[in-house]
Amino acid sequence: MKSLFIDLPDNLAIAVESYVKAGCFRSEPDVLLAALSEFVRRNRIDLMERFAREDIEWAKKEAIRNK
Repeated sequence: MKSLFIDLPDNLAIAVESYVKAGCFRSEPDVLLAALSEFVRRNRIDLMERFAREDIEWAKKEAIRNK
């Protein structure tokens, strides 16, 4: 497990605190973990596609260079 320490803008910190006070989450780290997990889940496909496109472009350039 890795620990991260971050500074949040005041408005974002207030929003995180509000979720905890409302009982939606047990703690502020739980809110941030849920948000980060959702971000990673939503962006995983886009990231994989970007890496694949970069790999294809690299392979094309290598094929041209090695002719």
